[in-house]
Amino acid sequence: MPTTVNFRRLFDFSQLPIIITAAFLAALTVAIVLYILYNLVKDIQKKEKPVEEAPKPVFVKPDLSKLKAEYIDKLNKIEIKYNEDTTKIRPAYEGMSKVVREFVYKATGTEVDKFTLAEISRTEFAGLTKLVGEYYQPEFDKISEGDVKASLEKTRRLVAEWN
Repeated sequence: MPTTVNFRRLFDFSQLPIIITAAFLAALTVAIVLYILYNLVKDIQKKEKPVEEAPKPVFVKPDLSKLKAEYIDKLNKIEIKYNEDTTKIRPAYEGMSKVVREFVYKATGTEVDKFTLAEISRTEFAGLTKLVGEYYQPEFDKISEGDVKASLEKTRRLVAEWN
């Protein structure tokens, strides 16, 4: 029995799926190229814009005698509050730390009110470093122990002798 094999012609089937696939791949390629070009242009435009720096505030030295009086008054208020309840050691030390840091910030313009003890120790304010170091143990220990009155006097002395 003779067997014959008839081959189909190469493009005897529908060419529509091939055309659709080719068009889709071409469109995808164009979209990717355009996306890459868009991002490159966008990055170049960002780099070309001049960076405007915010003007740094100019420090104006305050009237030191008024500033000292204001902060000694704040320390007196801390002492009055402490004398009302002598068990509140931690709030007294927290208050002293806040007041003395704020005083030095306003007197010098150096933002020591935001510094850690290590950062303060790298400044030229040795007296402040010593005081804040003294405050750390009563502020952060589980049980606050410290001589609030002696610390208040040292803080007042630092404020009064500041120049």
